[in-house]
Amino acid sequence: MQGVAWRRGERIGYHRLVRAQPASTVIWLTGLLLLAVSACAPAASNRATQDEPATPAGGEPVRSAPARTDVPPLDVEEPEERGTLTLPDVPLVAAFAVPEPALPLGWREEGIASWYGPNFVGRPTANGEIFDPSQLTAAHQSLPFDTRVRVTNLDNGRSVVVRINDRGPFVHGRIIDLARGAAEVIGLISSGTARVRLELAGGPDGERPVRVAPRLSGYDVIVPGVAPGTLLVLTSPTGASVVVRAVPLDAPVVPGADGTDVWMSESLATRFGAIVTVQAP
Repeated sequence: MQGVAWRRGERIGYHRLVRAQPASTVIWLTGLLLLAVSACAPAASNRATQDEPATPAGGEPVRSAPARTDVPPLDVEEPEERGTLTLPDVPLVAAFAVPEPALPLGWREEGIASWYGPNFVGRPTANGEIFDPSQLTAAHQSLPFDTRVRVTNLDNGRSVVVRINDRGPFVHGRIIDLARGAAEVIGLISSGTARVRLELAGGPDGERPVRVAPRLSGYDVIVPGVAPGTLLVLTSPTGASVVVRAVPLDAPVVPGADGTDVWMSESLATRFGAIVTVQAP
C-alpha cells in the first residue's frame, strides 16, 4: 500500500504525499528542511561578533567598564644601566693618591746628585710651589714633601740642608736634583754632578748658627724648613730665652749658609751671639 501511496503522490503532488505519511515522518522531514535553510544562511562576520557586547539569556547586554582615569600610574623603577663606573666626587689625584711611606730612623742614601734651575724658573713644582732656583730646595723621587734632608758632597765634604718640594730626577742613577742655590753651597755648579750622601736633617730643634737678615726686625726670624707663623723658643749660650715667630720669607743665599741657619735682625743677633738653641714652645 505504501508503494501505491508513493506512486499516487508522484501523480497528485507533494501535499497529497505529506498528508498520506505518518506524523513521525512529517516531523523528520521538517527537521531536514530547517537544517538545509540554516546551512544556506550567510555566516556572521568575526568583526561583528567581536564588536557587539555579549547578551546573556533574558538580560541586558554586558558591556565592559570604562577605563579609570583616577588611578595613579604604577611607579616602576627603571633598570639600572650596567657596565658604567661611577667615581667619587673628589679630585682625580686625591682618588688615586698613594700614601707616602714613613722613613725609618737612621735613613740615608748615597748616589749621584745633579742640579737644575734656569729652564724651570716660575714653573710650579710637584707640591704646587713656584720654583725659585735661588732657594735651598730639591727634587726627590719618593721622599715626602717638606722633608728636610742634609746633602753632603762626598768629593769635598761640604753639606747643605734642603727641603723637598719637587719630584725627580728622572735620569737613571741619580738620586736627587738640587736647586741652583743649594748646588752652589756644596760646589756642584761647575761639575754638574757629584756623589753625595743624603740624611734626614730632622726638625728645627737643636743648635743652629745665627745669621743677620737686614730686612727683619723685632722678633721675626727665618728658619729654613719651618712653616711660617710657627712660634719657636730661642735660647742663648748664657741661658737667656725669647719667643720668636717664623715669617714667610726666603732665606738669603750667601756663602757658608747650609740651610740650618736662623736668620734674625741685627739687634736680636747681638743678644744671642753666633749660636742659638732652637726649641718648639
